[in-house]
Amino acid sequence: MRGIDRGGARTRLKTSVSRPFGWSYPKLLFVGLTIALVLTAIVLMSMTTAGFGAYNPGWDGTSEFREMADERSELTVGTTTGHYDTLEADTATAIVIAPESEYDETETEQVRTFVEDGGTLVVADSFGSHGNQLLVEVGANARFDGAVLRDEQHYFRSPAMPVANNVDSHPTVRNVDRITLNYGTAVQSNGAIPIVTTSSFGYLDRDGSGSLSDDEAIGNHSVVTVESVGDGTVIAIGDPSIFINAMIDEPDNRLFANNLVGSGEQVLLDYSHGASHPPLVSAMVTLQNVPTVAAIVGVIAVIIVAYGGGLYSRSNRRRSKKRAVVDEATAIEQLPAAVEPEVLRVQLQNKYPNWNSKQINRVVASILHRREELDEE
Repeated sequence: MRGIDRGGARTRLKTSVSRPFGWSYPKLLFVGLTIALVLTAIVLMSMTTAGFGAYNPGWDGTSEFREMADERSELTVGTTTGHYDTLEADTATAIVIAPESEYDETETEQVRTFVEDGGTLVVADSFGSHGNQLLVEVGANARFDGAVLRDEQHYFRSPAMPVANNVDSHPTVRNVDRITLNYGTAVQSNGAIPIVTTSSFGYLDRDGSGSLSDDEAIGNHSVVTVESVGDGTVIAIGDPSIFINAMIDEPDNRLFANNLVGSGEQVLLDYSHGASHPPLVSAMVTLQNVPTVAAIVGVIAVIIVAYGGGLYSRSNRRRSKKRAVVDEATAIEQLPAAVEPEVLRVQLQNKYPNWNSKQINRVVASILHRREELDEE
């Protein structure tokens, strides 16, 4: 007898095509794990743990401040001073937070030109020398003192976290009643206008003793100053940590930060000499600023898409063939063998309108062959 167990074959075929893309379970598991790993890598590559980092969501990062700036303005997170050349100076604000290295002559020229043309430059620093170097190079008078500023009477968690509660009526501090510092320093105004100062109990802990020494005097100390330079404005802030995630919601740091990023149409967060960027962000910046690299990546992307499209097309054709085999097997089993060939053709055309004549003839031939087998039995 030449009959075969078509039911078992059909069951196996149906089981295989019920899986996505017709892949085996080990292959599906492998692809799923690969996708999960790639997504995890993308997330990790878009974040950083660097202190003051714009993409650092930790307590010492400034990701919340970056998001605020992005909501209020046209934001650029810059890794080079070349971004200053792209700004409309009279409607832009550039913010430098805790620079970790000096600006060279070319870089300071770019920043100085931006300020002189009407831009607003905000420099927030405390103990390093690089903030002062930038202030000098752009022609500002304010300087960061460098000693820890304390206040034994008006503070947040400790005297080293003073609450500066003397606030001027300048637009930069609109609706701000106080600023909460975190181991900041004073800003020596030197002719700049103090717009936020400590209480009269503030003092600079020059000997690092953590308390008021005999040679340290109490008094009001500036923590934010503003001055005109050329057609622009320079704002000096004696504590970059008011912008970190752990401090942004302390009174009234968020309001103050909001005023800074909302004062112009464009905001540049200048990290050219600050915290490092995550790899993914650095790569995106490179693509934006180096046309040759962008072109090469574009060509590679086109090749990958074309190759991937070809693979998908071939895979899709294979899946279509498998579905056709299953449909044909089903038709052979379900249609009665006693029906005349022409009637079979009509039934198949009605049930499977996408089939071509070759498929229909093949199924009809199979049904007729099955009729012959039954007759022989």
